[in-house]
Amino acid sequence: MAFIDHNDVVIGSTDDGHTFVLLNRALPAAQRILTDHGFTSHQPSGPGRPLYLLPPAYAGEQAHTRTGEAMHFLFQHTWDVSDLSWTTRWSPSEPLPEPDVHFDVSGDRVTATARTDAARRILARHGFTASQDGYALPADAEETRQLGAVVQAEIALYMENLGGRIGLGFRTPADIPAAPARTSGHTTTPPAAPAPDRPRRTR
Repeated sequence: MAFIDHNDVVIGSTDDGHTFVLLNRALPAAQRILTDHGFTSHQPSGPGRPLYLLPPAYAGEQAHTRTGEAMHFLFQHTWDVSDLSWTTRWSPSEPLPEPDVHFDVSGDRVTATARTDAARRILARHGFTASQDGYALPADAEETRQLGAVVQAEIALYMENLGGRIGLGFRTPADIPAAPARTSGHTTTPPAAPAPDRPRRTR
């Protein structure tokens, strides 16, 4: 799947704990905004898309705060943002519990595993069906629809005080492709990140 190709701005996490912001469209103010909030620029050496990183040591409160504040300013330039990260999830009152759902969007089909009945019901409401290894979205669904289903299911989990983690399949930042997997027309999906006049949601 190429979930990181469909929005102007994509927020994600690597397996080793980096928080990344990837730009699929040129936003002149983005470099200043992101570096002002502690992100390091990793510009590709050839044609590609800008990548900005926070180190694994910032996962949790620091990533939550820095990314949320940066998004406040980026929203002045685009609303086309998708938040697929897990390193930015943080609660000021207590440690986050083990995720109730693990989403895997790294293969040819979007899959999920759930450890509670409440989480399974939410997956079913968002189009996931039981499979041999857990749950999956229909393989013939458009990629943007699958992206929307994952984002909306994660939000629904949060609203029920449940947790979700999205695995993008990138072990380290070096695994993030420098260019989109395809050159088809850009398709806008609803932003998954919060509006600038509200605090960034916590998990």
